[in-house]
Parts: sequence; structure tokens; C-alpha cells
Amino acid sequence: MNKNQNIADIRLLSLKSLKDVRREISNIGIDSCCLNSLAMKCNFIVVKISHLKPASCNIIKQAALSVGTDAAVHRDVITGEKKESNLILFGSLKEIERIAEKLEGQPFNLDSISHKLRFLVNGSKGSRYLKTSSREIELGKKVLIMGVLNVTSDSFSDGGKFLEKEKAVKRALEMVEEGADIIDIGGESSRPGSTPISLDEELTRVLPVLDELKEKIDVPISIDTYKSAVAEKALESGAEIVNDISGLRFDERMVEIVREKKAGVVIMHMQGTPKNMQEHPYYNQVVEEIYNFLKERVKFAISEGIEDKRIIVDPGIGFGKRLEDNLEILNRIKEFKSLGFPLLVGASRKSFIGHILNLPVEKRLEGSLAACAIALEGGVDIVRVHDVSATKEFIDMFESIRGRKQ
Repeated sequence: MNKNQNIADIRLLSLKSLKDVRREISNIGIDSCCLNSLAMKCNFIVVKISHLKPASCNIIKQAALSVGTDAAVHRDVITGEKKESNLILFGSLKEIERIAEKLEGQPFNLDSISHKLRFLVNGSKGSRYLKTSSREIELGKKVLIMGVLNVTSDSFSDGGKFLEKEKAVKRALEMVEEGADIIDIGGESSRPGSTPISLDEELTRVLPVLDELKEKIDVPISIDTYKSAVAEKALESGAEIVNDISGLRFDERMVEIVREKKAGVVIMHMQGTPKNMQEHPYYNQVVEEIYNFLKERVKFAISEGIEDKRIIVDPGIGFGKRLEDNLEILNRIKEFKSLGFPLLVGASRKSFIGHILNLPVEKRLEGSLAACAIALEGGVDIVRVHDVSATKEFIDMFESIRGRKQ
């Protein structure tokens, strides 16, 4: 062998996104007209479609086979004995796009499935915005930080620390200075086992803080409450978003208030109530059950007149979840992006971190940042945190590595 002859070298590429794939293919020197098509052949995704009739299953499977991939269905679909089946479809972005083309215009609800597949492949076109009662917040350029301000006596992390108005206002100003994009104010603890407080007590805690903050900060404020009367007064006092841990379930008037005030709203999943949510929570398929819950609550909100651009979804880490549930939710957090709404995750200082690391609340920063890393990897839009400064530095570094932050 000629000693000067180059020996072919082979290595696996670690490409985290379609952007990374395009860059590497472009560096080869490919004709630009082929770039996008080839890049989409490199990105592999897995899609689950639920509650399909046998005819739909068979058509989708044949469409998949025709483009060189496949789909998994129940074994009795082919015989017609199974009246309904879920389906797992897998392939490159290009293959899924071609399947969507084949399903377009077909009966058995396949046309709507075609549109949904196109959304999963291409995402939303153009800029994404969240509407609040006072502004539009651009999403996607960076992960937004929601700073936690508990004006409570018994919150799990900092109960009693900011119960006085002056201390609460000071902490809010500090968080804005540290990089918070939203301040989330709550007057009632939702820690496991907590007892509800009266309406008057909650209003007494949050309204004075809101009244002073609205003149001092220019970032949006969210009110963490499931009581419509608190939400109404808070929105009138300068809050722009309602963060409802009940997913608009505990107070039937809440949806009316959000609609009338044109507020943003966080729809969260919780099994049970704060008082009993950790008393033997159980799921058969935790991600599927939470996904379906959020899908139903979003559908309800829109049917009641809340504009879709005002809705945020939150799987509710730590709210009626076992340790293994919280870990699985985080590990599969990207699946909730398929709902098509901004995704919020609040894992900061939660008890599952303490259980794993055997650490008290005040020493859970590193564990919280690890959870934040997984959430960011999954494409979340907003993280709800106590440690704003450290989280801001972490996100800046993460996004610089990932290439989103310039």
C-alpha cells in the first residue's frame, strides 16, 4: 500500500437537530437544491397515533411500507377482530412527510392525520407568540425563565421567607435583575399535604405585592391560583397570566375570568388536590394519561372562548406523581410539544430531586439544573424556577453550546 494514500476514516456523527444535519451535509459540498431533502432523510422520528379504526390502520401501514418504512399495529387489525388500535409510525422526516402526502384527502379521518403529521415534521411556520392581557411574548428565540415568588407561610421551598410585602417586592426585583422573564406570584401553598387558605387571606397576601410591583417592573406577572376571584383581582392589579394548577377544574368561573380579561393561562395536570395528591398516586401510562388530560383541558378552554395563543401547558412535575413518574415525564418531555402549545416545566427544588440525592430543599440547585437540562433538551419554552441567577447562567451556556444563543 502506498504510504501516502489516505485511508478512509469512519465515525458516527452526533447531530442533535435538523440544523446540525443541514450544516454537516452542507460542509460536504452538496448542491444547495438537495440540502433540505437529504437532511430530512437523516432525522428519524417515532409517532404514536391513538384510537384508529382497522381501515385507517391498514391504510397508514400500507402508506408507510410504500415509502420504505413501516408501522406497528395490534395483531388483530388485519383480521378485523380488533375494532380499534393504536399505531406506532416510524421513519425519517422525509418518509413521514411522504406518508402525510399519501393520506391527504383520504376518508376515515386520514386527512386530519395528514395535517397533524405535517405539523410534527415542519412545526409552526414563522414566529411563535404567547398573548397575555397586555402584550405578546415571542417564543423560540430563548427559553423563558419564570421566577417563583411564594408569598406564603408554608411553601415547601421558602415558606414564610417572603410573606412580608417589602421582602416579596425586593425578591421580585432581584429576580428581574437576575434575568427572570416572568414573575409568578402565589399566595397559597400547593405543596403536598397543604391546607387551603381563605379567599380573603390569599388576596391580602398577593394584592399589595402586585400593586407595588406593577409600577416597578416591566416583565409580565403571573398569578398562581385556582380561585377565580383571586385571578380576577390580580389581573385587575397588573397580572397578565393565570397559572392554574387545577387545569381550570376547581373553579368553574375561572375560564370566564381568563376569557373576559384576555389573560394568558397555564393549564397544568394534577392528580387529586394539593392536600391528597401524594396519597398513593398511580398511573398505567403516565405520559399518555397526562397528555390526554392536557389535550382535553385545552379543548375545553378553547371551546369556552379562550384564544389558543393564550394557552400554556404544564405536565405538573411533582403534583400527584411518584418518583418514577416525574423521571419518565422529564425523560419524555418532548412528547408534550405535539400538543402544539408553549410548554412549561417546573421541577425546581422538587421532592423527587431530594429523594434521589438525599438532600434538603436548600441544597437541590445542582439537581434542579440537571432536570432543567433534560427539559431544555426536550424543547420546553418556559422553566419555572426558584434560583433565577444560576438558571439564567445555565441556560445561556446550554443555548450557546446548542447554537441557539448567538
